[in-house]
Order: sequence, then C-alpha cells, then structure tokens
Amino acid sequence: MADREASSGRWPAGARAAISFTIDNLGEAADINRNLWPESEPIGRHYSVLQALPAMLDLLKKYQIVATFFIESWNINVYGDFILDKIAAAGHEIAWHGWQHEAWARLNDKEERTNFERSFGPEGIGKWIESGKCDPYCGFRPPSGIVNGERTLKMCREFGLRYLSPAGEQAATLKVGNQGDTLTILPFKWATVDAYFYMESFEDLRKMKGEYSSSPQSAEVLVQRYCNEIDKTIESGGFLSLLFHPFLTDSPERLEAMESVLKYMTMKREIGDIWLARCKDVDAFIRKQPSIVGSDPQLDMASWR
Repeated sequence: MADREASSGRWPAGARAAISFTIDNLGEAADINRNLWPESEPIGRHYSVLQALPAMLDLLKKYQIVATFFIESWNINVYGDFILDKIAAAGHEIAWHGWQHEAWARLNDKEERTNFERSFGPEGIGKWIESGKCDPYCGFRPPSGIVNGERTLKMCREFGLRYLSPAGEQAATLKVGNQGDTLTILPFKWATVDAYFYMESFEDLRKMKGEYSSSPQSAEVLVQRYCNEIDKTIESGGFLSLLFHPFLTDSPERLEAMESVLKYMTMKREIGDIWLARCKDVDAFIRKQPSIVGSDPQLDMASWR
C-alpha cells in the first residue's frame, strides 16, 4: 500500500493528494441518544445548527470548498429545511451518520439492521428520495469510528452505500461477499478530528496514542497538527479526511482555527498539491482508478468511550 501511494500526481488535475473536508453530527441527536438532553428543553433550536453551522458554511463558501456532511437521519425530521436549503443546496454532500449517533460497534445484528432500515426508509432519507428532494446516501461514517466487521460491510452494500469512513490510516478498496462486490474505505484519523483535541472525554484516547497530554489541547495545536497531516499526505500521495463538529466550533478562537485550516488547504489547492473533493467524488475516482489505493485501510480499533 505504501508503495502504491508513494508516487505523486495520480489524483485529478495531477494533484499529489486527495483531501476531503468533513463535518459530523448535527443538533441534539447524540445527546438524546445518550439520555443527556433535558426533557424540558425543546428540540429543533440547537446552537450548533442555529449559530455555529451558519458561520462554518460561510467560511466554506468564502474559500469555495464543498464538504461532506455526515448527518444522523433523525435530523431529517427536525432540521430538514436547513439540511436541504443551506447544506445540500450549496453543493455539499449529505452522507449518513447513523439514526441518532449510536455507538456503532455496540449494536447487535438486529439493532444494526433496524438502524439501517429506519434511516433509509420513509422515516429517514427515503421520504426525500421518493419526493426527489435529494440523492441517496453514498457513504457512511460510523459514530465512534468502528464497525461490526463483515456484517456492517455487507449491510452497507445491501442498502446501496458505496463507501465507508471508519477510523483508519489509508484509503483502500475492500471486497464484500463472494460476488466481486467492493466498498471503498475513506477513513479518518483521530489526529484530524477536532474532538480529539478539544474534549475532556477523549483523555483516555490521547493517553493511548501517547501524542499529547491527557488534558484538552488548544486550537493552535489543532491547526498545527492538521496542517502537518496535510503535508504528510501530500508526501505519501494518499487520501486524508479532515473532521470538524459544529457543536465544538463554538467560539471565535475555534472558528478561526477552522478558517486557518481552510486557508492552508486553499493554498495547497492553488499550487496544485491537493485535490479538494467531497467523499463521494473521491469514491467515484477510486472506482475508475482502483490501482491508486490498496486493500488494507489499517483500521484503527481504538475507542474513546
């Protein structure tokens, strides 16, 4: 795999690396799933959607970057107009992040299938597809980054998904089943997840990785690491996913950090080093040029909870 990704210039327009800017998690979904949302609090007015996300979308527009939004299907019934009018209408990809941000590796067979069916059916994105409001999901990022082996891979293909974005080291193509079917793996690294730097609950993962102290890290540290990872990906000729959460981009300092990363990516795009693309576009390119990646994504089974 390393040899295959070492050469440069194989991505579109001769770019040396492919980068996807991604945004995960919307509104109250995760808190409701974990029984952390107060019953007395109304839903549909979460600050991450009403305040943080509009500012993030403005920055993406400013730097002419289209992103992939991994959104829980539960949000379709709560923030549907926002998703369609503000995110999808701007050219961003809407991808799947579970029904309500479930800890995916903890789901049993029945729970996992029920989650797929609910999310893809008339209670989820199915009603939008039926009415022609949006395209079907192309990809899935499992909350917490870990899937249930071959079982999850087969369900992804059964429900029409083309790529999967778990925690891992490098893009790859995996065979699914015995009929020559494949699933593209477009992983994320914890080193380019904002929660890894900002959240106290990631203390154990930071200790496990041994890269930082157990305490939350500053926005400045995040920017430096993200830019370093971009440079490393350019050198390797591979793929990198950068990940931000609206609920964590909740201060001027953190919004400025996101903008610093966007500026750096834009500069690298302008000199031809990187191809900035939505995950579904990266998947489409890999399917046309499968030799650009190998067959081992080096999945990361470390968990923060």
